Amino acid sequence: MNCDEATWLLDAYIDGELELTQHLDLEVHLAACTKCKNTAEAAINFGFWIRINMPVYNAPPKLKARIRAALRKESGSQPDFRRLLAMAAAIVVLGLLLALARIAASQGTGQELIAEAVSDHSRSLLDNHLLDITSPDRHAVKPWFTEKLHYPPPIADLTQAGYKLVGGRLDLLANRPVAAIVYEHENRFINVFVWPVGDRAIDFDVQSHEGYTLCGWNKSGLNYLIVSELTAADMEKFEDQFRAQTE
Repeated sequence: MNCDEATWLLDAYIDGELELTQHLDLEVHLAACTKCKNTAEAAINFGFWIRINMPVYNAPPKLKARIRAALRKESGSQPDFRRLLAMAAAIVVLGLLLALARIAASQGTGQELIAEAVSDHSRSLLDNHLLDITSPDRHAVKPWFTEKLHYPPPIADLTQAGYKLVGGRLDLLANRPVAAIVYEHENRFINVFVWPVGDRAIDFDVQSHEGYTLCGWNKSGLNYLIVSELTAADMEKFEDQFRAQTE
């Protein structure tokens, strides 16, 4: 891959939209080409800055109540029986549609979150992007996160199980800064993203996405999302070890 080809693929790479073969080829090129690597890192940092500082607007939460009020207003003060039945049927259908919309939105958002986590993980493997703090000591890493994020992410000591803590960094998921705790196992890095649940708790079993393995859960007000190149069996072992140490 040459620089022109790398430049053409760079936007899709940053957005996590490349096929696995192209993704890996581009990473090989970035590791060898300082110019393209600097361009990629500048674009990543610029996007990070925009996503942190851009305003976020939520849709009004009382849509159902407003529609019901509008139906009552249209029906008049003394609606007949058939009109009442029609209104009731409309409300039932509306409720079903809203429920289906919430389910679809939740599933779509979940896939978007997974894709974003995979993109964050792959970008972290670029040179000088994996760690903001380098330390195998969880008692040094945890207060560093607490100072930056104002919440203490649990950090497990998994050395005996073969998972070495190498440090951590600040990253971004779902438009908010999160803790990324980094472990290493057999020359493969593991990103453990941790952030407060808020209004959205995650919980899913080990799965694959674009050649990476993931799992996620919530506990005591925090979400945990793990991404790595581990096999599914090794990811399950890591999850079991991490949860045993932090619950």
